[in-house]
Amino acid sequence: MIFCTVGTHEDPFDRLVGELDRLVATGEITEPVHIQTGYSKLVPAQCTHEAMIGFDAVQDWMRRARVVVTHGGPASIMQALALGKVPVVVPRQAKFGEHVDDHQVRFSRRIADRVLVVLDIAELGPTIREHAARVASLGPNVGGPERARAFALRLDELCAGLVKR
Repeated sequence: MIFCTVGTHEDPFDRLVGELDRLVATGEITEPVHIQTGYSKLVPAQCTHEAMIGFDAVQDWMRRARVVVTHGGPASIMQALALGKVPVVVPRQAKFGEHVDDHQVRFSRRIADRVLVVLDIAELGPTIREHAARVASLGPNVGGPERARAFALRLDELCAGLVKR
């Protein structure tokens, strides 16, 4: 099963929701897909979905998923990593009206040694299908709770540095 979360940002993320639905419709993905659609306007026809999901339910979906697909929000990424999942990260992009700027793109690029980043939506299908092989190419110890805690500490340090400026 594949679980996708687009987070709670108020701009729609129809590009990601639509591509997942298309991949299922064309048979490029043959397993069930559940999407937390947030404020997306597009309603998936091929995937189960719900607009908002509570924290505990997101945790449950992530635990059960073979692949977690997420937007580029640090909290969603860290949640997946803490559960031992290496997520497929599709950052929201300003040029598509998905966010006010490209901070998710910049953040995703900075952590590309721990997650699978998809900037071109056409790469989503191959990244999902080849998930295990692509994760293996990242090297050992990319996921798991210990790695997530270490990453969270580094993120806290970075944020503290930004607040001081």
